[in-house]
Amino acid sequence: MYFDDVRQWQGTAEALAKELKRQIEQLGLSVEAPALRTVRSWRSKQLLSQPKGEEFGFRQILEGLATTLLLKKGWTLSAIAQILPSFPEDVLERQIIAEADGQDPTWSPAFATNPFLLSGGHRQVSDLAEDAIVLLAQGILRQYNRVLSGREIVCQHDSMPPELYKAMCKLGRLFIEEGLTDNAACIHTVLERARYSLDSEQWKLEVFRDSDFRFGAVTLIDPDLCVPTSDCSEIASISGAFGEDNVIEHRLHRCLREATERMGIRRQHKAYTALRELVGRYSLIGERQLLEYLVNNNLTPLQEMLIDTFFDSVPDIWLIKGLAHRCAHCGTLMRPHPNKNIFPEGRCPIRQCNSRKKAKVSEKLDPSQDRLLIAKSQILTYWTGPAIDELEIFDIARQQGLSAELYPESDLCDVSINERAIGIDAKSYTSPVSLGLRLNRNIGGLVHYRRRIIAVSDQLIEDNPSYISTLLSTLDKKSDPATLEILPVSSVIEFLKEI
Repeated sequence: MYFDDVRQWQGTAEALAKELKRQIEQLGLSVEAPALRTVRSWRSKQLLSQPKGEEFGFRQILEGLATTLLLKKGWTLSAIAQILPSFPEDVLERQIIAEADGQDPTWSPAFATNPFLLSGGHRQVSDLAEDAIVLLAQGILRQYNRVLSGREIVCQHDSMPPELYKAMCKLGRLFIEEGLTDNAACIHTVLERARYSLDSEQWKLEVFRDSDFRFGAVTLIDPDLCVPTSDCSEIASISGAFGEDNVIEHRLHRCLREATERMGIRRQHKAYTALRELVGRYSLIGERQLLEYLVNNNLTPLQEMLIDTFFDSVPDIWLIKGLAHRCAHCGTLMRPHPNKNIFPEGRCPIRQCNSRKKAKVSEKLDPSQDRLLIAKSQILTYWTGPAIDELEIFDIARQQGLSAELYPESDLCDVSINERAIGIDAKSYTSPVSLGLRLNRNIGGLVHYRRRIIAVSDQLIEDNPSYISTLLSTLDKKSDPATLEILPVSSVIEFLKEI
């Protein structure tokens, strides 16, 4: 039998870490074994039910294995801590063995029926539900366009729109968290339910009926004509672009705006700038340093929201010899790289940085001295990466003694000079055509400035010498895009030095 040799096992935290690694290898589980520091953290968070003053036992081996499996499924630590005590040892053992045998158990028998309790709070569940519906709307539109020609049918395989697949995964988690059978595993079932309003009995999800869920009354597919509704089209376009990362980034940006607006009219713009500058300059930060930053910028009321929404704890797997390596160029967390000959101290994950800079470490941080936080991947992609050019332009303008403002009036542009005289937006779209189409739809807050500059990353121009000419040829010649000046970042910096 699987666990016969450890039913009487007892040991320290260090011994438990070694035993968990052995069991994971023996069972063939595709999860990372927790390090000693992680085991101690789980004990402090009551994921491991070790009686005070006693050694770990068989029960804690099962709890440790279950925790690693549930974390891989996307559960939060608070959710796992809620459900583990409800499992008797024999049931917990059967669930783990089922995972080892590739049966993919739902773990649903032990879940309470209150999703808000399990997911770490009302806001997290609402966010998950909203992301799921935006992605579902996008997936429905993509799937509809595919079958419209009559050459394709709705089929659940590798070519299924990724937005639809991601939506089904998130919906499945919502069903399981509410103690229900996963009714989102089949594309045909999901599309059939989409013909009914989200708060209807057909969906059966309490989160969709909650007063804070803004899409409750929405029907995504016309029940009679079986085409996407206008609501579906509107919801799909909320984030400005398709795909999970865009959806999450849009939600995070809305959360940032709502949080800063609560600071009051006189403080909201400064608060917005301070928070965007925070994730631009300090995407890797210790919790004490973060608190100091918030105190200095009068933002302490936003501390809990920031940590819960914008940052994650640095995982052990991203440490190098137990330390977090900070990139010398952009300040973020460098990740271990398989090619240790070229990247012995890790590689920066941010495209705008690693594509033009040789990997270099500015400092190595010890996570035992302070809890280390790293900005979420969507923030690193959409805010931290572009901020490399934005902050360079802003810093040069300030060094030149210019009246420069960063993200003025909650992001009218990236950098303004002399109030409304000059507005500068730095862009790092890899495709000049995509950027041109985006600007043709709307040039954003630049419309409020007398001189309007788009600063394009020098690296993009180096990689594609025709970038600017292609972009200019794409822009509408008879409306606001025609008023834009398109310049490399280096030319913008030279221009600022000459003012």
